[in-house]
Amino acid sequence: MYSELSDDDKEMYLDVLREAPIMPFSNFVSRGDIPDKVDIARPRSYIDREVYRLVQQTFRDKSSRLIPILGSAGTGKTHAYHSFKDKERENKKKLEATDQLEEIDAGKFATATDWTIVYVPSPPASIRVLLHVYTCIIEELGAELIDIVSDKLVKKWGGAKKGIFQKPKVEEVIQIGIREFPGVFADCVKALVTYQLDKNKKPLAERWLLGEDLDDEELNEIGINSVLEEDDVCLAMIKIITENLDKVLILYFDELESPYRMLGEAAEVKFLEILKRLYNEVKGLVITIAVLKEIWPRIIEIADAPLRSRMEPEQELKPFSLNDLKIYFSKSMETFWEDNNLNPPLYPLFPLNEKLIEMIYEKTKGNPRNSIKLCRRFIDKIVMEEMSVDELLKVGAEIVATARPKARIEEEEVIDFSKPREIIKKTIEDILAEEEYSIEVNPQSVAGATLKYINMVGEDKGKKFKTQLDFKFKLGKRTQTLAALIEAEGKKWGLEIPSIKTFDRSAGVAGYYAAKRLKDAISEKVIDSGLLIVPIGTGGAKYDIILKDNLNINKVELNNELGEKLIANALKYPTEKGWDICKIIFKDIGEYQPPPVEETPSNEENSG
Repeated sequence: MYSELSDDDKEMYLDVLREAPIMPFSNFVSRGDIPDKVDIARPRSYIDREVYRLVQQTFRDKSSRLIPILGSAGTGKTHAYHSFKDKERENKKKLEATDQLEEIDAGKFATATDWTIVYVPSPPASIRVLLHVYTCIIEELGAELIDIVSDKLVKKWGGAKKGIFQKPKVEEVIQIGIREFPGVFADCVKALVTYQLDKNKKPLAERWLLGEDLDDEELNEIGINSVLEEDDVCLAMIKIITENLDKVLILYFDELESPYRMLGEAAEVKFLEILKRLYNEVKGLVITIAVLKEIWPRIIEIADAPLRSRMEPEQELKPFSLNDLKIYFSKSMETFWEDNNLNPPLYPLFPLNEKLIEMIYEKTKGNPRNSIKLCRRFIDKIVMEEMSVDELLKVGAEIVATARPKARIEEEEVIDFSKPREIIKKTIEDILAEEEYSIEVNPQSVAGATLKYINMVGEDKGKKFKTQLDFKFKLGKRTQTLAALIEAEGKKWGLEIPSIKTFDRSAGVAGYYAAKRLKDAISEKVIDSGLLIVPIGTGGAKYDIILKDNLNINKVELNNELGEKLIANALKYPTEKGWDICKIIFKDIGEYQPPPVEETPSNEENSG
């Protein structure tokens, strides 16, 4: 079929590939915030069925479940979230199309079960984890979630409006609510009732419910003593929400290995404790944890016996079969042609060929990410005219013909790109050696990388120091939290970073509140100085005044690019920005020295 394409057709399709702003297979690393266009469900179908079964059980008995999903790098752990999200949209349409629950055959997904999946990216170690989870829930379900829950509870507590002259008394409704949700729940009840019934104080209550910082005067105005970032208060709010939603929440924790990778075993243990609290204390959850297969034995080892015993059996993502890869490639190319308003070519694997895809499969052992990388690279070779289609066909056929049997695939040597193959500038092994995970530049990953640098440089320079994540201190009756505490050189430093999504925009109001937390900690004499890491260009009148009046708060500015470098090198060698941060803590470490350049042995040394 490939040969049946006319030269004009081939050139037309290749021109479209050359001129396209986004090439096919550009996104070989799935991200939680960017949907994947093509899904091949077969390798994951048994996991889908298991998760849907747990959703149905949880919908019936409200008991939470926890299921681990294992996979090596590139096997589709993040992509699995997008497939669940697609199923959620399908399920929502079915629910909207019928007014009654329907019995369905065993083994099929329960279309009558209402559920939502919430993506929880890069678990942020022990730094405000529950607030991170709560924020993800709010962002996924939208601000109307507060409307739904508060309206339902206020009506339940006798706060339904009965007419213009019969307005419910806010305090009476609050007291009824506190009888149902006493103790640590009290401030949550006050905020929900105030939000629903007091239009003057509603904006303040909404800000509190959304996890924003309120100063003492604002908290007094709505009669609340705590802040939502406190673990117990945040967990109480999550409980109230899940108990008053008529749906199951799937919490999809991605990259469970991140706390260990960034901050070590202590942070990982603390994170597992948070997971256990969610599992034991919150109703209506299916907690799905996606984790590297290679890391899982260590996580099981440090998890306590009760958590291990109550987990569902782990499920492992399978690699592509050869047919899966062919189907994925053809579907992806079909989507690309349609996006460019073209009928797909008659040969669905154009511009590659079947033999070449078989070779890609052999070399990657069906790993989806690595297979996608190679598909993209060989398309590039054609588009950039480093190889003609005919040459590529010939090379693909030769490589497959000389490949070793599958049983010996692990022993394969580097492919010999001899003439005419020397025009391929990178071997497959070079391509596969590239970075295997995407770097999320967020407050948690930056905080973790910062502590890694301080540990690295402090140990190298023989300094005496201690670091502590998630440092809490009392401000009046309230508990405040800083990202970390660093004790060095006879001083205590507080590390704080604004609660922001990206370092490519000003932190705005969040920058002010982060600076204020450091100022409060200094005023309470729990720290001597502050280290504030903010996006480049962060400003504002109140923010600037705090920094001007508190010279012992040291500001460090980053953008996403600097943040990525900071995080990527946290376990290797300090970046210049990382060194500058360490120099704030350890003032006598000297000027930055770039990493030594590795010398390549000469031919004479190699031959000797």
